[in-house]
Amino acid sequence: MKKNWRQWFLTNVKRAIRDYAMIPRGGRVAVGVSGGKDSMALLYILACLRDFSHLSFNMEAIMVDPGWRVLDLEPLESFCADKKIPLHLIRHPIAQIIVSRGEENACSLCTKLRAGVLNTRAKEIGCERVALGHHLDDVVETFMLNLVHTGRMRTFKPVVYLDRMELYLIRPLVYLTEQTLGALVAREGIPVMPALCPYAGKTERAAMKEVVACITAKYPEFRRRFLEALREQRPQDSWGPGK
Repeated sequence: MKKNWRQWFLTNVKRAIRDYAMIPRGGRVAVGVSGGKDSMALLYILACLRDFSHLSFNMEAIMVDPGWRVLDLEPLESFCADKKIPLHLIRHPIAQIIVSRGEENACSLCTKLRAGVLNTRAKEIGCERVALGHHLDDVVETFMLNLVHTGRMRTFKPVVYLDRMELYLIRPLVYLTEQTLGALVAREGIPVMPALCPYAGKTERAAMKEVVACITAKYPEFRRRFLEALREQRPQDSWGPGK
């Protein structure tokens, strides 16, 4: 483990884990894996922290196959075997359900179905935490989507407790940008599966990604400033309800 690697990405992930008490000593973490660069980078980073940091936890990978296309799982299986990460593959007819319903908001339904399958299996294998690969760009884009489409200034949190499932959702990558994760995947030769979803790149989130990229092109510190604003937000800065 090279020192500059730790400075590059591991330090920020450890800081996020510490800031929000994401993983207790001896914890069992299920990592949701889609095969894309974000979840594969998360799998790699958590394996590094498990093996080379003071953090002491166990981890397993869970992949939900929604059935859009036939998957070549050999690269993922080899990667998990090399990192000594148990891999659980669950095939669920999510694509069939979406097509049969003629669902207009396919992404929302797909997300809910995949989350249900993922969380259920995490409980079955004794994990109390589910790690997701959402990064800082996802945080910003979700905020902008809510602002534009619902008129609310909100985004997802680094840690969420699901009462019904008795599970914690954790997002260890929230301090890292998508660009950093892409560079890591390229540098380390981490296997990434091609996007299988027919809706990829055609969603409102994809459009918002372009908006954020446009802002960042003019104001390079935008993402970092946004994170600082989220972390330092004070109740007195809010207008609150009108009288």
